[in-house]
Amino acid sequence: MNAETRKYLGFSSALFLAAILQAVYADAVRIKAARPDFLSATAVLCSLFCDANGGAAVGFLAGLLTAVIAAPPHAGYGSLVVSRVLVCSVIGWLDDRMFRDNYLIAVLMAACGTASAGALFFIFDPEIHFSHWAKSLAGTILYNSFLALPIYALIRWLIGVNKKGRTS
Repeated sequence: MNAETRKYLGFSSALFLAAILQAVYADAVRIKAARPDFLSATAVLCSLFCDANGGAAVGFLAGLLTAVIAAPPHAGYGSLVVSRVLVCSVIGWLDDRMFRDNYLIAVLMAACGTASAGALFFIFDPEIHFSHWAKSLAGTILYNSFLALPIYALIRWLIGVNKKGRTS
């Protein structure tokens, strides 16, 4: 199996695992309005290993899975997909513009990516209670920041990144 195939197979596996965790455990570990968003965190961290087109593909799959699990009954499906595609595509676009194979960068990108995806979703599909949405997003950003390290390590293992930051 070549490196590119292994990479995208690893991304798909990580996203499907995140979807299962989101569906089964996200509400169980909720603290007030805050709960983790495993899919957004995983998509953002997978995008660190992609170019802009690969990031868009990862964001599209993550957006579809998020919409299937959590879309409101009569709205929001497309907004979830587009917000994830835009955020992951921009992170992928940073491919040659910054050093990204670093655990600190992963935590920062998880926080910024979650905030950006949440803000874009709010712009596309505004909710009535801004303060409730803001508190919920702040809690999700904290959750995803803490989850970034184990998710990042899992993604590196799945796609076969060695200690020097190269895929094997």
